[in-house]
Amino acid sequence: MKLSFPVCIPDTDETIMAWRQNYEESFPWLAGNGYEGIEMLVRDPAEVQRDQLLALLQKNKLQISAIGTTPMQKKDHLFLLSENQEIREEAWKRLESLIELGAFFHAPVLIGKYRGMQKDADHCRMEDLEEIIRKADKKASKAGVTLLIEPQNSDNINNLNTIEETVAWIRRNRFMNTKLLMDIFHMDKTEKSIEDSLRTYREYIGMIHMADSERKVPGSGKINIPEILQTLHEIGYQGFLSMEIKQEPDTKSVAAMSARALKDMDGEK
Repeated sequence: MKLSFPVCIPDTDETIMAWRQNYEESFPWLAGNGYEGIEMLVRDPAEVQRDQLLALLQKNKLQISAIGTTPMQKKDHLFLLSENQEIREEAWKRLESLIELGAFFHAPVLIGKYRGMQKDADHCRMEDLEEIIRKADKKASKAGVTLLIEPQNSDNINNLNTIEETVAWIRRNRFMNTKLLMDIFHMDKTEKSIEDSLRTYREYIGMIHMADSERKVPGSGKINIPEILQTLHEIGYQGFLSMEIKQEPDTKSVAAMSARALKDMDGEK
């Protein structure tokens, strides 16, 4: 079981479910508390100090588990589907840069709510998203980077809500370098059985976002986390479990509690 924790690039001050302090503090602390990966949340890829970040990763024996877009949505309100041309163009530009960043760090790129809302309007239809992801998939394939689409429940977004729907969409469009970020919190709302979906679509799992119900620390809500961990062992999943949980009472407490709880619940000690 490999654990990852989200860390914001220092160019955003938005309140999101991630570590928002500097690398020099967060990396050694996370490495010392059971984490092997950093889910890097980026606002502007041009602001990433690659060499500094790489040195700190190597020093603390960490790796980038994935690169996410949350600060772009929160701070700059960027989405791939938008009626606004400037927003669309900037969102695409940053996605291209994220793929280049993913190639540098040998990490997948996450696309969750960043894909935008489907509307009956120009540049906001599913065929528009398909064309965008087709271009991104080709670019990612050339760069050796995997794109991870995150199915989310309908309270969050109005497209690609379930695992089955999203896998069918990937297959229909024949995307070659696109898999899924499977989020346990969302799966609890969208799937008849989290475990059955993990088994059925195991080949599409790129990464797992771990959380209990209400985005609580694993083991403190209503989701059967031990059963999920057992299923992941059964299907041979060896990727990262990255925490996406409320930072309450504070980030360090949440990170420590999550790592400890998952190790206690894990069937393979």
